[in-house]
Amino acid sequence: MRNYQCQKCSTLLQSNTKPSSSHCPSGNNHLWIDLGECGDKNYQCRKCGTLVKSKSNPSSSHCPLGNNHAWTKL
Repeated sequence: MRNYQCQKCSTLLQSNTKPSSSHCPSGNNHLWIDLGECGDKNYQCRKCGTLVKSKSNPSSSHCPLGNNHAWTKL
């Protein structure tokens, strides 16, 4: 399982495959970013507040609030 977050609407989900891009509530299609493998460690972005359970430090790419995520291990 991997963590995916839409760059446009901030939706976060866990899936074995890349989710469908259709029907983003922010308009047109989702822009899914692969944040990394799911795990038991909690990480929260200091910028957007996204909380993910990840095996290791999640990808910092494409924070919904701009530029990169700034992850803190909780």
